Amino acid sequence: MSMSIRAMQCFVAVVSTGSISRAAAALHVAQPALSLLIRNLEEDLGVVLLHRTSRGVTPTTAGTRLLAHAREILGRIDAARADVREDQAAPRGTVSLAMSMSMAKLVAVPLLRFSLRNWPDVYLKIIESSTGYIPGFVSSGHADLGLTFSDDSSVDLRFQHLIDEELVLVSPPEKQGRKQTGVQAAPRGSLPAKAAELNALPTIGLSALTKLPLVLPGNPHSLRRLLDHYQQQEGAAFHVIAEANAIPQLIELVQAGLAHTILSYEAVRAEAMRGDVALRRIKKPRMTRPVFLCRSDVLPLSMAATAVADRVSRIITDGRSPA
Repeated sequence: MSMSIRAMQCFVAVVSTGSISRAAAALHVAQPALSLLIRNLEEDLGVVLLHRTSRGVTPTTAGTRLLAHAREILGRIDAARADVREDQAAPRGTVSLAMSMSMAKLVAVPLLRFSLRNWPDVYLKIIESSTGYIPGFVSSGHADLGLTFSDDSSVDLRFQHLIDEELVLVSPPEKQGRKQTGVQAAPRGSLPAKAAELNALPTIGLSALTKLPLVLPGNPHSLRRLLDHYQQQEGAAFHVIAEANAIPQLIELVQAGLAHTILSYEAVRAEAMRGDVALRRIKKPRMTRPVFLCRSDVLPLSMAATAVADRVSRIITDGRSPA
């Protein structure tokens, strides 16, 4: 029978790279041998698995279905191997974590620092993506864990609520001689430091906020959907003069003095510390965005992925916003 573990690994590699030659190089096998293995697999199943063109290969409908099964089976094999080999105090293996740019600014550095120091046998793969795609990455096996801003119902995913992340108004830096509305680092030992920083910010009410020119992400960006929800809930209307989906673009437009924007505090904290932008805390209502840790409810997590999930949770909740 051609559907062996090796055949599934090779098939996943071919689809992932989009090329038999690139997959052969990655797997360190001869291209003719890999092509023969895939053809034997197709003959064994009685279906065509790949569309072959001069530009590479893509999965057929049958190939897409096999890909999902192969990833699930290989994931279970990896989890079983890890479960019997690993000591929980010394996890090992590859762990992939998908997250947005704003969450990467909070999580990536402390997570990798901790991993390098404490888990020498863990190989981290950080995938930066729009949160709308992250549940799909976890469901399909492309990522072991994901950080999302919603817990959309899914039959094969589990969502753990971590924090409610505060949103702030981001404004051009104040001119010299005027009141500073940036961020001053909280005193050492204050608990939690970021809560103290937020409490020290000046505030702005919703009525004043609606009069400011804003540049916001466009739909279907998760942040824009949330802000639209606040508008509808409060019967308010923001003065949106332009749209930009990438956080660096939003910050750059604000720094240029063209408009204001609304972002999570963590997404813009470093820029505010440098004085590149000024921040104000939004009140009545205070605007927050929930953060969830997402994992498969079908595939078991390896010891390494479980350890990473726990560390990510600690990193995020240790910097939680005030209630």
